[in-house]
Amino acid sequence: MNAPLMKYSGLTLGLMFSASVLAGNPDTGGGDTGTGFPGVSNFASSGPFATTSGNEGPSCRIYRPRTLGAEGRDHPIIIWGNGTGSTPSTYGSLLEHWASHGFVVAAARTSNAGSGREMIACLDYLVEQNGRSFGTYSGNLNVNRVATAGHSQGGGGSIMAGQDSRITVTAPFQPYTIGLGHRSSSQSNQNGPMFLMTGGSDVIASPSLNAAPVFNRANVPVFWGERTSASHFEPVGNGGDYRGPSTAWMRFHLMDDQSAESTFYGSRCDLCTDYRWDVRRKGIN
Repeated sequence: MNAPLMKYSGLTLGLMFSASVLAGNPDTGGGDTGTGFPGVSNFASSGPFATTSGNEGPSCRIYRPRTLGAEGRDHPIIIWGNGTGSTPSTYGSLLEHWASHGFVVAAARTSNAGSGREMIACLDYLVEQNGRSFGTYSGNLNVNRVATAGHSQGGGGSIMAGQDSRITVTAPFQPYTIGLGHRSSSQSNQNGPMFLMTGGSDVIASPSLNAAPVFNRANVPVFWGERTSASHFEPVGNGGDYRGPSTAWMRFHLMDDQSAESTFYGSRCDLCTDYRWDVRRKGIN
């Protein structure tokens, strides 16, 4: 790839749904996005949508806005892969956070998500439901704006799932890419930009062994952000210090939220100038 490289230091169906409104004060600041979703002033804060979650489809846990399609909005999709031995509830606060921003999040209910197959099965389910003439999702999803994300083994799975032609962007959290269903050939067969997140104190999915090869092989633009002191378990629960940046990534690419662009793009992007992050970029200026 001939793109410039930069280094910055200093840096199932609708059953058993449980409605919930995220704790704290929802962020309703900022203007509207290019897709009609409300803007926000802080990507790490809860979004303006009340949420609900439940088990559906081919072993999926869906986190979504309680009301879909209001004001003609088509909701983008995020498919999620868990880390080894984990369930969607392990990351429930993060997935609910994304739902509060207007995304429909489908988490594969497997503790072995490395192949990405179960994640794609959840996407297939949502696409099928969106095409029905009636139902919760009927005509309310934007099936042309889809992200994959996941942690550890599921992070590797999100790269595997990123080979699907329907995927817009990927966001692997501390991906494990040297086994557990992951194939290195997937890393050069992606369909959209990647936000690669690692932790400087991660001794389980070592960035040099697991993320560096992905960065080097990727055939798409990559923003590699390493939180300098983060351990392998930083994403567990509410996403930790990855919550805000990952939300900005999703909002910019899936909702046309221009206020999120400066997080990643520009010679002095927000993460580039944050001393807590080390950043490498390929194909992103």
